[in-house]
Amino acid sequence: MPALRKRRNASCSTRASVSRVVMEWLKRILVQLAAGANVMAALLLCACGLCSMLNPAEYPRAALFVLGFPLLLLLNLFFVPFWLIFCVRYLWLPFVGLLLSVSYIYDYCPLNWPSGKPEGALKLITYNTEFMGLGEKAENGHYVVLDYLASSDADIICIQEGVGQREGPSAEYADSVMGKAGYHIRRLHDGKAEPQFVYSRLPIVSVRRVAYESEANGSMAVELWDGEDTILVVNNHFESYKLTQEDKEKYKEIIKDPENSRVETNSKALLRKMAGASRLRGPQADSVLNYIRESGREAVVVCGDFNEPPVSYSCHRMSTKLSSAFRQSGNGLGLSYNQKGFYFRIDHVFVSDYWQTYETHVDKSVACSDHYPMVTYLKKHKK
Repeated sequence: MPALRKRRNASCSTRASVSRVVMEWLKRILVQLAAGANVMAALLLCACGLCSMLNPAEYPRAALFVLGFPLLLLLNLFFVPFWLIFCVRYLWLPFVGLLLSVSYIYDYCPLNWPSGKPEGALKLITYNTEFMGLGEKAENGHYVVLDYLASSDADIICIQEGVGQREGPSAEYADSVMGKAGYHIRRLHDGKAEPQFVYSRLPIVSVRRVAYESEANGSMAVELWDGEDTILVVNNHFESYKLTQEDKEKYKEIIKDPENSRVETNSKALLRKMAGASRLRGPQADSVLNYIRESGREAVVVCGDFNEPPVSYSCHRMSTKLSSAFRQSGNGLGLSYNQKGFYFRIDHVFVSDYWQTYETHVDKSVACSDHYPMVTYLKKHKK
């Protein structure tokens, strides 16, 4: 019996030893696979940021790849707690990936020390109103969006999708309300693109269309006089994806059920549509930048609905000459497009070195449109 017991104990010890060896072997394999995945995620994150420099007119697929930046960022962030739990010595991997892409990350989610706006700063609002909130009215019978704009105390208001054929106030009625609130008014509707509006408490010197290819979108260049300098404000609505409700449902279906038999067909259709819009947006951004350079103005503001996130070709091109107001004085993600399932910051403000911006933020107090307004305060740099 003692001999039998010893043999049993030896057998159990051998099995336990083998199990430990197998578990250690599996752990090493999994750690190596995870390390490889982390390296790949870091390289893809960096490549995604670099692809924002490629003109989508020539590389439309690169523009679609850039849309994956936030997902790749989340994947890299996931590896931080993963390595803390399973293998601390690989903790440097996600940090290297994040460090290589730190500039793009800061574009996406800046963190700035709060500072109050200085006295005399100009308040600017850019807002895609979705045709004045599709005519939504308050209990007093007033249009909600118009009431918001008229009481905003903004010095410059740039509107995209101001009025149209849908339900809502007429352009004349909107102008009368804003005129009573003390605004100079310029709206551009020359049949080439949707109506665009600029309301300004500063005198308006001129208004022109920035020429580029588009069936329904456009850019409006307005010169204002502040008593000392001429300010060039370019109000933009770059090419939209024109996603229908059916397209949005297809997108949600792809996310919820990637194994669905219709996923491949739906994905290809969506990608073709999005690539087509991206091809147009690149040259549109280039046209606006060329217009600014040829104008020779020092005091420049470019704003509007870019239909692209902060890491994109349009924003990259603007940042070669101008500075992002949200990066300069905003905080967090600043999600300006608010449709369920689609949350992005596609509304932007860029300014020349003439300006310092303050308190740039997305105002979520009014939710009639599929966009929130973006607000910033502009103050001339002391020289």
